[in-house]
Amino acid sequence: MSKNEKSLWVFPDGFIMFETFSNPIEEVEDFLITISEPVSRTKLIHEYVLTPYALYAAVTSGMKGNDIVKILKKLSKNLLPKTIFRMISICTQFFGKIHLILFKNNYFIYAPNYEIIKTLLNDKKFRKFPLYIIIHPKKIIHLFSKDLKINFEKKFLDFDIFIGKINPEYNQRDFLSKHLIFSTNPGFCKIEEIKKRSMELDCPLLEEYDFLNDFFIPSIKIDLNPTTAIRRYQEKAISKMFNRGRARSGVIVLPCGAGKTIVGITSVTMIKKPALIVCNSTVSVEQWRRQFIKWSNINPKKIKSFIAGQYSNLENGTSDIIVTTYSMISFGGQRAKLSASLLNEIKSREWGLVILDEVHIVPANVFRKVLGIIKTHCKLGLTATLLREDRKVGDIGFLIGPKLYEANWLDLEQIGFLAMACCAEICCSMPPDFFEYYLCGSNSTRQILCALNPNKARICDFLIRYHESRGDRILVFSDNVFALRSYATKMLKAFIYGATGSLERMRILKNFQIHEGQTLFISRIGDTSIDLPEANVILQISSHYGSRRQEAQRLGRILRPKSKSRKAFFYSLVTSNTEEMFYANKRQQFLVGQGYDFKTILSFSGISKIPNLIFETEKEKKTFIKTSFI
Repeated sequence: MSKNEKSLWVFPDGFIMFETFSNPIEEVEDFLITISEPVSRTKLIHEYVLTPYALYAAVTSGMKGNDIVKILKKLSKNLLPKTIFRMISICTQFFGKIHLILFKNNYFIYAPNYEIIKTLLNDKKFRKFPLYIIIHPKKIIHLFSKDLKINFEKKFLDFDIFIGKINPEYNQRDFLSKHLIFSTNPGFCKIEEIKKRSMELDCPLLEEYDFLNDFFIPSIKIDLNPTTAIRRYQEKAISKMFNRGRARSGVIVLPCGAGKTIVGITSVTMIKKPALIVCNSTVSVEQWRRQFIKWSNINPKKIKSFIAGQYSNLENGTSDIIVTTYSMISFGGQRAKLSASLLNEIKSREWGLVILDEVHIVPANVFRKVLGIIKTHCKLGLTATLLREDRKVGDIGFLIGPKLYEANWLDLEQIGFLAMACCAEICCSMPPDFFEYYLCGSNSTRQILCALNPNKARICDFLIRYHESRGDRILVFSDNVFALRSYATKMLKAFIYGATGSLERMRILKNFQIHEGQTLFISRIGDTSIDLPEANVILQISSHYGSRRQEAQRLGRILRPKSKSRKAFFYSLVTSNTEEMFYANKRQQFLVGQGYDFKTILSFSGISKIPNLIFETEKEKKTFIKTSFI
């Protein structure tokens, strides 16, 4: 391959630059996604970075360290730095060679490699874990000295005693690599801590589920409907999960509206074992249940919902698939008798597959309890944005598994699977009276003033009227509930926030989808898991500081392709010369990295001439500021 045909630049710090304009080969991009993490993927240049987690995922998919080095050498325009050789060698040395196996609700650790066992046994922290050593009973007499009188089934065996008592007639290396298996003590040992320590030792536990040869868990009757069509990128994502006839635990990242639910349903139909689906809201629970019935031939009686106040239908018979929420499983307070018994059934049951929707919320202290409670052979995490501002996203590596696949947003947009998004940031000046209160006010007061800026409200009112006249469906997002209620009440529009009841919420959402030219004001509960395929305009008047994840999730609400128009509109209304300017710039970083352009609009000239907009007179503005802050 000539230098002109090569398209990669590899840097000593692990960063890789891919020139898509010189040699846009799809296989090269697939290779980079397999071995590294995408940083930014604009139209002409993609940037990736090599990480231990990404290399771990590459090894578990069947690639070897030498193969990765050879391909990088072949594609790189510059000489491969020595630090890259060293990093790949160290990270792939023990990856994929230590196995975590679940059998009859007990976890077993098997490492058929002497060097790995030596690394684990010599680690002080790992030796503190209450592990049992399991050896075939008939071989105990021959493998150990006669003075070793220990009941292996009931007592914990110290590693030093264990190594010292091996019969000297036997080769220690061969014995350890062939016969040694560790068993965890479920009452005293958290598997999460073992997995975390193994990851720190560069010996991550490989979780693969040999579902074809699992006769202990009964199979379920489920297949995709003949009319269900799997898109190419969905097929590629699923293929990353299954390797050599086994299912791997990990995370699949697809944009909002790209069909993550179909990927999850397909994985269940391939494994054909009891599955538990965990969502982050009751609305998404019902959506998952409807999607299972729509896209597969599952008997509706065999798929149940377990949510607050609606779990009575679980009493009769065992369900093949249960859909519930993180809060239902992790709640530690007092429960109703039926709810407690159903939760105990979920805890005691051995699941073939657990699907964790919106997996980016799992590292939170409350929700990570879910993984400690549930016993499962395989875990699949689904999300559109693998981002967390608290930097705990790395915990997903040992809590669930490596990232298996991540789709390119712009590629899906060009193919037509996502709507073409037009993004704009509109700067709204603040009236002098309001700005005076802003400079003197507390943090909460400043946030409300930024959200309720009269000029922002007028621009919002104008954009709503314009898009309603076109027949568009508009979502107005506001994290500030006071501002949300104020806007919606003044404009006579429907609104939803945390305190809205489930029935009322479903009624409003259904009305929004049926009628054209509708506007719905919604709080942060609409960021994830609410399926509104007909929405094509978003106005953002208030947000959660500099959250990149929230910005991407909100854009995702309108990315489903529409039959009427391929275009979607995303407006972020920002108050000028305030802290909102700083946060807005930070929030856009992820979307800019995905190749989206933000057009900045500094002024809305002529809006003062448009009649009947809210806050039209100075009297209205002064009355509002007096009633709200004085």
